[in-house]
Amino acid sequence: MKPSAHFLSSLILAIILFPILKLGSLIVLAGGFLIDIDHYFWYVYRYRKIKIFDSYKFFIKPMDEKDFKSVAGILLIFHTAEFLMAMLILSYFSKIALAFTIGLLLHYALDLCYLYFVAKGFVVNHSIIYWIYKEKIQKL
Repeated sequence: MKPSAHFLSSLILAIILFPILKLGSLIVLAGGFLIDIDHYFWYVYRYRKIKIFDSYKFFIKPMDEKDFKSVAGILLIFHTAEFLMAMLILSYFSKIALAFTIGLLLHYALDLCYLYFVAKGFVVNHSIIYWIYKEKIQKL
């Protein structure tokens, strides 16, 4: 999904929650938008290039089946069940973590809609443990 869609939807949610969260609504915006930094981390790891705009261009271009296969199996660390579980646990203890998790859940919902309706079921690894098993242990 395009970053602008994440930003706009997170901004709208932050504005809606502003009367309740005050400046905490900025954390909602961060949770809904900035977690896509893991796409950049993966791009740097895979291609050994640090230009953020090259990463942006790579992920923003329309992907055909060959492109989807080239990114199949990637691990986007902030898009995993383990990261979500950690944030849910932290949310119990911290209002800042709760605000971040609200934005994160919006981000995940938008990603799921994109994966289902646009990418037609293409799924990246949504578990660190499964990724380790598939990429490291299963290949032994």
